[in-house]
This record gives sequence, C-alpha cells and structure tokens, in this order.
Amino acid sequence: MTITELQALRDTIDHLDEDIVALIAQRFAVTHQVGVLKAKYGFEAVDPSREKAQMARYDQLAAQHGLNPHFIRQVFRGLIDEVVSSHKALAAAIGGS
Repeated sequence: MTITELQALRDTIDHLDEDIVALIAQRFAVTHQVGVLKAKYGFEAVDPSREKAQMARYDQLAAQHGLNPHFIRQVFRGLIDEVVSSHKALAAAIGGS
C-alpha cells in the first residue's frame, strides 16, 4: 500500500463519517418530532417495549452486515439515551407551558 492509497482510504473514511453524522442529525430531527408528540399527548419519554423490540432489530441488522451486535447495541444505546434526554426536556417544557 502506498501513501496515496492510504490517503485515499482515509478520505473515504472521512466522507463516510460526514455521512454518518448527517444521518444522525436526520434521525434526531425525526425523534424530536416524536418527542413533541409524546409531550403533547402525555406519553412517557421511555417506551421499554419499543426499546426491547429495537434492540432485537439492531441485533438482526448487525448480523446482516457482519457486525458485532454488542457494538451496534452500544452505538444505538448512546443514540437512544440522547433521545430520551431530549424527550424528557421537551415534556418539561411543553408540559410546563
């Protein structure tokens, strides 16, 4: 492998990272809408049955793509924790209005 090949691969990684961040931003835009609806209608920020189903789904997705399910669960656990925090803040803001 040459330095040029290495740099090309690193450039690809950088572009993929940018795509991942953009997708996370899109995901958070949608989960924000979910949070607004939950707050408006008095639903809890956490939905344990949904989370359980999603974790099983993440395991399947990890297997389909040859990834470690534990790692993928960790990634999504971080995303979900951030969403729940946002939903709790929305509930306090909207519920307190």
